[in-house]
Amino acid sequence: MHEWWSSVSYEPHLLSLLFALAPAAMLVVIAYAFVMRGAPTLRGLLLCHCAALLPYSTVMMVSPAIASPVTAERLFRVAAAFIPLAGATGTGLQLALIGRYQRYRWLVWSFAASAMVWIVVGIATDAVVDGARRMSGFWYARAGQWGWLALLHTLAITLPGVVTLGHVALTSQPSSERRQLRAALIASFVTYGGIVDVALAYGVAIVPVGWLLSATGSMLLVRALVIDDLLRVRAIDTRPPRLAVYFVAGALLGWIVLASVAGPLPWPLTTLVLVLCFLAVRISVAAVGLITRGARGSRGSLDRLLDQLVERARELTAPPAIAQLAIDIIELGVGVRPRVLLASPDDWGWSTQTGERLDDARAPDPLLASWLAERPGAVFADDVEAVPSDLRALLAQLFAGHVAGALVPVSGADEMLGLVLVPAPARRVRGLALGFVSRAAERLAAALLHARLVLRVAERAALAREVELAATVQAELLPGKGLHVHGTVTVVGSWQPATRCAGDFWTVTPLGPGPAERPPAAGEPTGDRPLLIVIGDVTGHGVASAMVTAAALGACDVCVRRGGVALDLAALIAALDAAVRRVGGGDLAMTCFAAILDPVAREIRFVSCGHTAPYVCRPTGQAIELHALVGRGNPLGAGPPEAARVQRRPLEAGDLMVWYTDGVVEAQDPTGAPFGDRRLQHLLKKLDRARLTPLVVHDLVQRGVAAHRAGRPRGDDETLVVAQLGPATAVSEAEPEAVSEAEPEAEPEAEPEAVR
Repeated sequence: MHEWWSSVSYEPHLLSLLFALAPAAMLVVIAYAFVMRGAPTLRGLLLCHCAALLPYSTVMMVSPAIASPVTAERLFRVAAAFIPLAGATGTGLQLALIGRYQRYRWLVWSFAASAMVWIVVGIATDAVVDGARRMSGFWYARAGQWGWLALLHTLAITLPGVVTLGHVALTSQPSSERRQLRAALIASFVTYGGIVDVALAYGVAIVPVGWLLSATGSMLLVRALVIDDLLRVRAIDTRPPRLAVYFVAGALLGWIVLASVAGPLPWPLTTLVLVLCFLAVRISVAAVGLITRGARGSRGSLDRLLDQLVERARELTAPPAIAQLAIDIIELGVGVRPRVLLASPDDWGWSTQTGERLDDARAPDPLLASWLAERPGAVFADDVEAVPSDLRALLAQLFAGHVAGALVPVSGADEMLGLVLVPAPARRVRGLALGFVSRAAERLAAALLHARLVLRVAERAALAREVELAATVQAELLPGKGLHVHGTVTVVGSWQPATRCAGDFWTVTPLGPGPAERPPAAGEPTGDRPLLIVIGDVTGHGVASAMVTAAALGACDVCVRRGGVALDLAALIAALDAAVRRVGGGDLAMTCFAAILDPVAREIRFVSCGHTAPYVCRPTGQAIELHALVGRGNPLGAGPPEAARVQRRPLEAGDLMVWYTDGVVEAQDPTGAPFGDRRLQHLLKKLDRARLTPLVVHDLVQRGVAAHRAGRPRGDDETLVVAQLGPATAVSEAEPEAVSEAEPEAEPEAEPEAVR
């Protein structure tokens, strides 16, 4: 037996316990790399990197206990020989972290081959390490003739990985992956900082720090790669922490026992003492585990993986991202990477976990999907006895198209959400593994349903914002509240939608000589010009109806600007019909009543297109006469276009006209009885002749309809417009309080006398 292996070359030393931190950290990382699944290239490079760093950490741990300079030299030769290999594997690890290992693997392999040369040279010769010197309580290597060259070579093969990782980590877009890469970059800098111990080899420094930096860097690397999900593992297996506890506690107990023994023991007996110490620690930990198991439960790593699938899926709303997470979890649990097919919620289409749309040849047939949605459990390609005979060919086509050996349906609420396809052969997915995949499919179904619900809520919120915007725009297009005085004509109107957006509209516009004239401001006297009043009702409610009303108002504005005082009602109706057909697409119709009040000619010209007939209220003696403005015409936007029939009716000073939409007369009381035309006629006939003003009549009708509804919500939009033709000598300046839009409450309250 060589001298440097003999027991007389070692004496237990308590300082070794401090240096034991580094190999313990390395063993934790190696244990994680062994027991975790997934990302084989990344895990393999991590394992090789830590294994190459382990000799130096181990030699530093035993350095205080070495009694022979020959033993110290031999051990430090081995430790220094593996440092270049640690640099080469570190470069490969960094390239794998950013997904570029496959592109530059030839470079990594060439670095590793050159590092292997230094292993042979460093161990067999004194070119790198030439002796060892005793320092304050420990040994350290003395640099050989070519030690500087080995250091430069290590730096050269380390630099590409660090530079590439740093560039990606510092210049990429903000994301969780960038945060993880930056953590890995910091860990790499800390680990490579251990090279400063080379100064000890040249007699410059007096305290080694490389062991501490290696240990710290290794733990930071564990956090970056495992805890921060670059290996996509959060359900941490408890075996690596237990191994670290066993190692540290066993080493501590062993050193205490050996230090308490008088004189050095032969190496076989020393080995036996260390083994017994490790067994004692193992038995103690196992006993504590048995005692506390009842309180902690017996959840294993597979259960924790499923918990992580549920927890992390809550943060995702895109089905492909949820499917990718489920694939990673299943691979970590059973060691097989499946595929996931996602069913479209809108049609019978299917897509992969990447969001790629599947063609019909590779997508599950609707008949097969319906059967799978009703059947729980996995289906294997080599066991189709339970499959109906008419579906076996479709199932075989699905298995062959995806090279799968088994599938697990992902369904919820009797709805097919997706399929988990296990690659062939599926022999490994049996027993406990099959149960894990089935439970993962259940969690995936719940996550997909939750994601759909979140998306629907977001869509409804976006729709609500659009409806709010449409309602605001629609309200701005209609005439303002209050009185509108145009010469001898006074108009007041209201617009009360049943929903946020309405299908009703009305407009009042004075007809000028042409487009060159400045449009009058709201409330500004305009003289005795013809006045266009249009009221309309589009079928339905909501944004679509509001868009049709906006188009109709736009058509009115264009026709007024083009026609001026010579506006032709037939041309206006034709323009409105074209607007409704274009915007409504043939699915929406609009009733409309367009009238031109001519205060000079004392007449009203009107066209009715399926709209409710307005009333002319004319005071005669002590009574009110009602005259209906009946016109014949079909609603606009429905059926073949037809020429409008323009009618005329003479007016007298003091005549009051009432326009309304069907929402007024169809308003229902709590028993379901409508307000009705007869009730409206009776209300108008009972008006007080002396107090017959547009504002009073408008408020009276509006309050009567509201009282009839008795708090019930509106079933349809309610639009009411009242206009009155005054005498030729009456001007708005005579009663400024009635003209002001800011003070409509100045009108006297006539309701009690009017309804008496």
